[in-house]
Amino acid sequence: MALISAFAIQSCDRSSNQMERAETSAIEAERDVDIASSELQSEIRTYRLEAADNVQENNRSIADIKMEIQNVDIDERDMHTERVEELERTNRDLKRQIDNYSQSTKDNWNEFKSEFRSAMDDLENSLNDFFATSTTATN
Repeated sequence: MALISAFAIQSCDRSSNQMERAETSAIEAERDVDIASSELQSEIRTYRLEAADNVQENNRSIADIKMEIQNVDIDERDMHTERVEELERTNRDLKRQIDNYSQSTKDNWNEFKSEFRSAMDDLENSLNDFFATSTTATN
């Protein structure tokens, strides 16, 4: 009888230890998910700040371009004005995209960030080359 009781008690202890380990693993997994989510939120917040700086810099470049096109003849100014308006729209769209991004998975964020960076680079290149491409387009 004593042998059977000892075996039953030992079996219960093992089940109890396994239950504790499973609970600990679940708590650790939840903590890891919370940490990863917090890190992603922080990364998104930082990226938004950087993007806001880029948008502001683009606005300054656009303002500079607007000042410069005041010194060209009227036909060329009209063409430049249309291009500037298009670049302004693109800049506003990019700002809206980053402001409205809602967090999902890390993979989705990385994909969004890559596409956003590519579009921002294209816009910045267009602003930097504004007069170089305009003069070659008209010639």
